Amino acid sequence: MIIKVRGLCIAPKRYWRLALLAVTAPLLLLGSAASAANPPALRLLYTIAINGTAAKPNTQMFSFDISWVDPTNGLYFLGDRSNAAIDVIDTTGAFTGTPDTLFGQIGGAAFGFAGDTGSTATSGPNGVTSSFPCIFATDGPSRVVSINASVSYTTPASSLNTGGTKRADELAYDPTDGLLLVINNADTPPFGTLITVNKSTCALGSTKKIIFDAAHGANATNGAEQPVWEPKTGKFYVSIPEFDGDGSGAFFKGGIAQINTSGVLEGLYQINYCQPAGLTVGPNGDLLVGCNSVFDNNANQVDTAHKCTAVIPSPSPTGAPAGAPVTCKGIAEPQTVICNPGPGRGCTGNALVSVPGVGGGDEIWFNSGDGNYYITAGNDPVGPVFGVVTSGTSTPANTLTQLVPTLPPVPAVAGVHGAGTVHSIAASAANNHVYVPLPANTLYNNCTKGCVAVFSAQ
Repeated sequence: MIIKVRGLCIAPKRYWRLALLAVTAPLLLLGSAASAANPPALRLLYTIAINGTAAKPNTQMFSFDISWVDPTNGLYFLGDRSNAAIDVIDTTGAFTGTPDTLFGQIGGAAFGFAGDTGSTATSGPNGVTSSFPCIFATDGPSRVVSINASVSYTTPASSLNTGGTKRADELAYDPTDGLLLVINNADTPPFGTLITVNKSTCALGSTKKIIFDAAHGANATNGAEQPVWEPKTGKFYVSIPEFDGDGSGAFFKGGIAQINTSGVLEGLYQINYCQPAGLTVGPNGDLLVGCNSVFDNNANQVDTAHKCTAVIPSPSPTGAPAGAPVTCKGIAEPQTVICNPGPGRGCTGNALVSVPGVGGGDEIWFNSGDGNYYITAGNDPVGPVFGVVTSGTSTPANTLTQLVPTLPPVPAVAGVHGAGTVHSIAASAANNHVYVPLPANTLYNNCTKGCVAVFSAQ
């Protein structure tokens, strides 16, 4: 039996305007801290060049997806579709002798990643996650690859097809039970696959399919996005951008799906005016939900016309000119949402809190080292930025403290590369560095062919 939990209806409110003014007033000095009481603001330290591969050193990185830092060994992984590889950065210097150095790339004929096909729906690698010694990556079409780092970085431990026609996308790992949840976002309907993992060999085993459609209790009408495993509840959670939509992709109602370790969809938590995409586990069982879309202050529950227009419309093959602004019919009201699905809370009432001032992004990250959330917002109305939000263990709690400018989108070129946007972010708890992949762009040093920008408050 699926229990549908109808959560707090988060809608743009007029009183948010006051909160937004308080947050956005310092944007005259983008990148500065919001107040003197906050820790030092993040600043760009340097960039790490991604100069193609050994076989194709002139390839420019325009298309990439999820990034991940393994806290066990400090290795940073990036799904680099342009180079059909996983870029690996040594954040601590334990492997290369120098912190924040490109350690190598996982790819080549042994892996056969799809690369940049011109459509994210069929490209790869996409999602990346790890729990030493296991590294997991998704690919197109509908493929998952595991790597045993204690044996070899150059040969897969195993490979598995999830049974879809499009790419396997984002994924989450439960290291306690040895379970991997993989999402096929571009298939119709979208679905998840629960995969058993041999924790010693990293081999992928049996599977169970979880379909997100009306017949199975979760009518996802605009794909499915980031899953996480939350250890306090022992459950998986998945961002669902839209439930029960009309096909326009602009419906107000989205939320979070709860899945147990047997692959049973147990509940849906509704989050309005957000279209959830990124998802990350914070302190005390909190989940921060990144909102992929921004709605304006005229939005209501029967009108889909008040979703702000994105910088690069989907599924446009070429996109809008670089730097095109997000357009809204009223006052834009971006937000992220902090939710707690724990017992007695269930992502409803006071366990569902809006954080105004940043939205319109993809991947997000919680850094236990500094207690901050980091939120990509390439479609924020102020321009392409990423946001810094304090967590529930900080003072002030659950508050936007900084917006850091990034790059405008790079339009796709048919037959050459996919659209490049700043939509991926990860941080290291060991050094509190924040890693942001940037598409090929000569405005940054070492970034002619693409790079990873490293930010720090130090």
